[in-house]
Amino acid sequence: MSIDITSRLELLTVVDVAKILRISIATVRRLQQQRRIPFLKVGGRVRFIRRDVDAYLQNRRVPSIDA
Repeated sequence: MSIDITSRLELLTVVDVAKILRISIATVRRLQQQRRIPFLKVGGRVRFIRRDVDAYLQNRRVPSIDA
């Protein structure tokens, strides 16, 4: 019995992440190289799981003073 894990994962490229975060591709690569954002290596290529990108954004969130 095999489990198809990729059906539950949305894999993103460096370009995809740059567009989502509205930052440069170089900045995404820097975050990846500094291991500030989780990534996968698939066939020698860097991929990001969408929920990891969402979690990265949530962790960077600064609450308002009223919160």
